[in-house]
Amino acid sequence: MKKIIAIIAAMAVMMSFAACGDKKDTSVDTEDTAVSTAVDTAEGEETNNDDGVSVTDIVEITVDDVKNHAETPASDFEYVDHGDSVSIKAYNGSDPIVVIPEQIDGKDVISIMDGTFSNDSFIKGISLPDTIKELSYTFCNNACLQVVLATGVETVGEGTFNCDNLRIVDLGDKVTTFNESNFFLGSMERLHIPAGVTELNKYMFMGGTEKLTIVGEAGSYAESYAGEIGARFEAE
Repeated sequence: MKKIIAIIAAMAVMMSFAACGDKKDTSVDTEDTAVSTAVDTAEGEETNNDDGVSVTDIVEITVDDVKNHAETPASDFEYVDHGDSVSIKAYNGSDPIVVIPEQIDGKDVISIMDGTFSNDSFIKGISLPDTIKELSYTFCNNACLQVVLATGVETVGEGTFNCDNLRIVDLGDKVTTFNESNFFLGSMERLHIPAGVTELNKYMFMGGTEKLTIVGEAGSYAESYAGEIGARFEAE
């Protein structure tokens, strides 16, 4: 039975990969909206962390690298303007760590359109603002991504992850839904599961759970889930 379930899980992964190339915004209607393009970006400029240290050539990044990194300038993004909010359409910067601002031109950044940070993206670390509530096909099939941080995400939709080298994911305390179509293909090290999550796919760690620590509230679903999949548990 376990072998059959594993085969089904592998088929689900392949189907999700096929969907990664679809660059549409699933969270908002972009019809009749204006597209703004990044301008006036200094040629060859690299964005540094708060200590002024470039991370472009660092092979492995840490949570602190992302947390302490300067906010990515709005000029590095292309975005769709919905009138009172915007959606990120493309990233034109050269820094492998991206800290998305809460607002661009005074308007809340509410979503990331499919394909912006998926497939062949070189992004290694990303921090999402409190204004982004839902993810779907956001980082699908990104082989470089290592660290994902967020504070406002409530729903992790279809194909959000499926990444080869992702190590650390902390989406904050507001997540309640984590779609079963998400898979972690490499050796995940740390996943924060807030109290609002009460169901997860037991077979989503395709790279094994030997290095994995599940972080959550003591006595919560996160703790029992860690036991079920053979991962360490750390009470927050």
